[in-house]
Amino acid sequence: MRFMGCDHATTLELMRLRGEGPEPGEDSEDTVLLQKQGDAHEAAHLQRLKASGKGVVEISRSDLARDATLTHKALADGVDVVFQGAFLSGNWGGWSDFLERVERPSAIGPFSYEVVDTKLKRRPHPKHVLQLVLYSDLLTEIQGVAPEFAHVELGTGERATLRLTDYAHYARAARVRLEAFVAEPPPTRPIPRADCGLCRWASHCESVWQAEDSLFNVANISRGQVKKLEAAGISTMAVLADLNRPVRGMAENTRLRLVTQARLQHARKTGEPAFELRAPEPGKGFGLLPEPRPGDIFYDIEGDPHYEGGLEYLHGVWCDGEFRAFWAHDHNAEARALSDLLAFFRARLETYPDARIYHYAAYEITALRRLTTKYGIGEAFLDRLLRERRFVDLFAVVRGGLIGSEANYSIKSMEAFYGRKREGEVKTAGGSVVAYERWRETGDQHILDEIEDYNRIDCISTEELRDWLVGIRPVGPWPVLGQDAGFKEAEEDAETQALRATLTTSGLAMDRQEMLFNLGLFHRREVKPAQWAVFDSVGKDEEDLIDDLDALAGLEAIGPAKPVKRSFARSYRFPPQETKLRLGKKATVPVFDGPPASVSIEVLDRKAREITVKAGPGKDHLLTDRLTLHPDWPLDTAVIASALRDVIADQCGPRVYRAVGDLLSRAAPRLTTGPSADLLGGADPVVGTVAAVGAMDGTVLPIQGPPGTGKTYVTARAILSLVRRGARVGVASNSHEAIRNVLMGCLSALEDEDLPVILDLVHKVSGSDDGYQDDCPIRRTTDNGEAAGGGHVVGGTAFFFARDENVQAFDWLFLDEAGQVGLANMAAMGRAARNIVLVGDPRQLPQVIQGAHPEPADLSCLEWMLGDHATVPPDRGIFLPVSRRMHPDVCRFISDQVYEGRLTNHADTARQALTETSFPEAGAFWVPVPHEGNVQISPEEVAAIQTATDDLLKGSWTDKDGTCRPMRQSDIVVVAPYNAQVNALRDALRDGIRVGTVDKFQGQEAPVCLVSMTASSIEETSRGMEFLFSLNRINVAVSRAKGLALVFGAPRLREAKCDTVEQMRLVNTLHALRNIQ
Repeated sequence: MRFMGCDHATTLELMRLRGEGPEPGEDSEDTVLLQKQGDAHEAAHLQRLKASGKGVVEISRSDLARDATLTHKALADGVDVVFQGAFLSGNWGGWSDFLERVERPSAIGPFSYEVVDTKLKRRPHPKHVLQLVLYSDLLTEIQGVAPEFAHVELGTGERATLRLTDYAHYARAARVRLEAFVAEPPPTRPIPRADCGLCRWASHCESVWQAEDSLFNVANISRGQVKKLEAAGISTMAVLADLNRPVRGMAENTRLRLVTQARLQHARKTGEPAFELRAPEPGKGFGLLPEPRPGDIFYDIEGDPHYEGGLEYLHGVWCDGEFRAFWAHDHNAEARALSDLLAFFRARLETYPDARIYHYAAYEITALRRLTTKYGIGEAFLDRLLRERRFVDLFAVVRGGLIGSEANYSIKSMEAFYGRKREGEVKTAGGSVVAYERWRETGDQHILDEIEDYNRIDCISTEELRDWLVGIRPVGPWPVLGQDAGFKEAEEDAETQALRATLTTSGLAMDRQEMLFNLGLFHRREVKPAQWAVFDSVGKDEEDLIDDLDALAGLEAIGPAKPVKRSFARSYRFPPQETKLRLGKKATVPVFDGPPASVSIEVLDRKAREITVKAGPGKDHLLTDRLTLHPDWPLDTAVIASALRDVIADQCGPRVYRAVGDLLSRAAPRLTTGPSADLLGGADPVVGTVAAVGAMDGTVLPIQGPPGTGKTYVTARAILSLVRRGARVGVASNSHEAIRNVLMGCLSALEDEDLPVILDLVHKVSGSDDGYQDDCPIRRTTDNGEAAGGGHVVGGTAFFFARDENVQAFDWLFLDEAGQVGLANMAAMGRAARNIVLVGDPRQLPQVIQGAHPEPADLSCLEWMLGDHATVPPDRGIFLPVSRRMHPDVCRFISDQVYEGRLTNHADTARQALTETSFPEAGAFWVPVPHEGNVQISPEEVAAIQTATDDLLKGSWTDKDGTCRPMRQSDIVVVAPYNAQVNALRDALRDGIRVGTVDKFQGQEAPVCLVSMTASSIEETSRGMEFLFSLNRINVAVSRAKGLALVFGAPRLREAKCDTVEQMRLVNTLHALRNIQ
């Protein structure tokens, strides 16, 4: 795994094997301890196998070649278990822990074997999987059949079973790269990585950076910024310190900050700590630092990410010269510690009503938000503290208020300015985690004492930092507390207690009570992060907000504010950046003495980078000369939450809403025709689906439609069949566009079948810009009452169907794009109908949620219904099995990677082909584009895609009916993950080529789809690996292609070092793409 994370570390290891180069650091005592414990865990499992009566052959480790021969013989004999089975083939070999017999025929008999490893970890780790795949591949050579699974016996006593095909492409590619690297080592250089702190070469690399006066020494510099500086001929901190010219692609305020940072750090080499104050900005830096008050609290958390599910094992608070520790060594104790901590905060603030809670960096708030949601403890109280602005993040004050001479901005580095010296065995947060893990293994109380002392010093240091900052603070008004939010807390607590009381007296099983409780709190929990995001955004530095898609930063007024009727509008220019803010939508702006205020976007010209912002009557003071727009406040979901409370009450009593009950119970569909092992029963998918929908008996039916399988086509015909029977049908979705698509599909189906049916279609829309042609026969209305009162088929969102006048007003409710609709919203809408049909695909675009919700409140309704299955089981719903879009080679990739091999292509799609270009005729391919330092824009991929499209447009396209014609611009779609890359591609490519994020293309198709991955490496992904590598997003992007899909990306993306097996599964998908020749 070291090679996966850093090729330079491998270079150093190879040099050491040749007797060259530096010496590494020593293995820590923890490494030795863990090795001993691992051996004991392995021996204990061996004894359990013997005690169970298994026949075990033990291979005594000696010569690898000899042991491999003995292992081969033991396998051929068909023994139950081989312990320390050895393999040797070419450059690879080793001793496995266990080989277990399974009754699956192979070349050695009516049986075969699977690999089992013993590991102390509480969950499988990627390095375990690399080893398991290697041994499984070597085992395949012996038995002639590949094992389907491999297993890990965990330190918890549980067994983790892994499907090898989910990881094998990644693991094999890693081996190939390592072999090539060892055979011909390329030049490498030390580059900061996420795991440097765990590497035994870390001190050597740090000495290299110091000797070279490397730009990597500059505090808070990114790899992308280093790339731009080096491209401009600036390669050392000393040169950067004297830089007085612009840098291409770098914002001027960023350049100035980096120059100042380098100058101060360079001078620090021979001088005392120094700092410079940054220009004051309202609501930033020192504008976030309140006046000291009696009773102020200084707070710090220690957390262990290695514990199953994570564990915040120590909350420390310092006030009035006294320290208090809240310890937790398991999740039950974690909940108690949280409760005790919040009780302490409450009592303290009642005694000292003006007090604040100081901390350093965002971890404490992030952890408290997660814990209060996880345990349902103190959610309303924490929200009150946040609304009242009780928490003060001193890191935000430091980052926005000054530039310092130290190598980083950790609180340990800041101590140089106020003279604190650290002592004791534990000196860093990472050291605290290592020490805590050591305590879990040894039980040595001295270790806990050291950790507590470290935490106490952190809290004291936070107070000292606060006092130092107050002393250097520029003159200006102090920020004030937010308005008292006690009434809001009391209101939320009353609602929570009422919900809990209803459930406690219901007689429902405890798991059902907890499920309904968490669903009942969904909307409150979901709205809070959106509200917090507004406050968090307001507190960020402008430089950070330039890269934040939820904001628009650095606006400079073009002229004065002008009256517009009773309101005021002002025009601004803004620096190059991307934003999700849109014309006609709202945003927020900071207010010194209150919560951020809403403004509206009246004009937005992205090319000219100009915007006009409007504020309400008497609000012209909000339109300051310099301005940053922040996210808007979330929508009011009260009508949906109210409907959900009614559904919960029904589940606790009469259970009138039978379909909702089946949804919440994850029940198999109840049909008038009786249960069936296969709901389609071999019938044509359209005929079978129409029949199954018509046979529903107050129940829920999931219909999973992978790309190109005709979900809308099938849905429309099912709806028409119901209307002919006199049924009234609702059509719901998150978006009006999806609803419109289904309603238009009903019109098309009516025309196709030429049926004598009078079809009254109504769409409850949110405004006049509804996307319909003026002469469309579908009635549109913004009036809820009008929509509720008429129509054979009525479309609307959850805000419509959750209304009281719609209770049981429909015979069937079809939910389109159900993979994107939360279970809570579906349950609230579900009371509107006697039957519920969930149409969608949870393997395509997922639902977007912001809150932390306990399962199943965090799931979409289709995710919930499918459970652990990637595809809906035949007796539980309908899987539409035939794609009429994708060529067999594209479909095979999608089917194998996403749909458990169940998706096939229609025979006609085999005719689809691209000819007369330098690219393959069809298939899904990986196109490597080397680059470094790119985050949200990759000029290299833009150039590669521009060249590719020029070539593609010289070719010809043969459709599934055999028609051949020249390629057109409209035959190409280009998908990118970030708006910045989308805009760069639009500027570079020919008009007519469709370019957008994957969200824009669901439901669309084209002969060719090009995908730009954009980021240079995992370290440079702005939204994390789970976003960029999302299997759902890769599925949607690649499956747009009727014939050819090309995924352009930096090689380092496929070389990503994965921290979890889930991440490994994601990267494996990219390796499953065929390499372009």
